[in-house]
Amino acid sequence: MIDKKTHDERLERLMNPLAESVLGISDEAVLTETSEAGADPEQEAEHTRLVLRQASKALDNVTERLSNLRHTINSNRWHRGHWGYHNTCVTCGSFVSFTTATGEMRGDALDGLCPESDQFTIRRREASR
Repeated sequence: MIDKKTHDERLERLMNPLAESVLGISDEAVLTETSEAGADPEQEAEHTRLVLRQASKALDNVTERLSNLRHTINSNRWHRGHWGYHNTCVTCGSFVSFTTATGEMRGDALDGLCPESDQFTIRRREASR
């Protein structure tokens, strides 16, 4: 079985140069390549925008829901797994995951308020008269 860290490092070594090569291509070259492949550049661009908007909305939804439940998530610690993206509450360790395709959320962090959040809540005292 492949060690996850080794797998992630290999994937990163592959993806970084790939991203660099895409960034180095001119707009004209992308349009030419897309057209030569038989695709409509405008449709491909709209599809890409749709996928990115959908992923952003899914992330916003899970972030808002976790915030309402007083869970604290480190946004830099989302990682891709077998079923969507995964993270844990830094306060209580509860697990959460979501998919960008459907926006479906799972995990015990969604079951209720963060049990550790009360210790950080500042309560107001009523003024005595």
